[in-house]
Amino acid sequence: MNYQHNFSLKNYNTFGIEASAQSFIEVTNEQELAQVLKENQNIFVLGGGSNMLLTQNINQLVVHVNLKGIEIVQEDADFVWVKGNAGENWHEFVQWCITKDLGGIEIVAKLWKLRLKK
Repeated sequence: MNYQHNFSLKNYNTFGIEASAQSFIEVTNEQELAQVLKENQNIFVLGGGSNMLLTQNINQLVVHVNLKGIEIVQEDADFVWVKGNAGENWHEFVQWCITKDLGGIEIVAKLWKLRLKK
């Protein structure tokens, strides 16, 4: 794991406003995440940043959770349960479901987008 200091968060900020993290680390698996959480108490958890407006520097450790992976965890005659890890992009997750003929989530995505436009 690579801790970085005075790290720019501009690319993790919806509006591209300059802000920085006192310390920053990206975790890409559950073991790294568990280790960071065990070793640090004062953290700021950051996902993809698509709904973030950071207007000032963050004077704590910023943990960028970038766990990838999508899988079908269970299915029966009526339903399919799909797991998407915390680092997955929502749009790409919806597209993955559509390519697997798993209908329904695209409607949620459309409603979510409509709600954002108001």
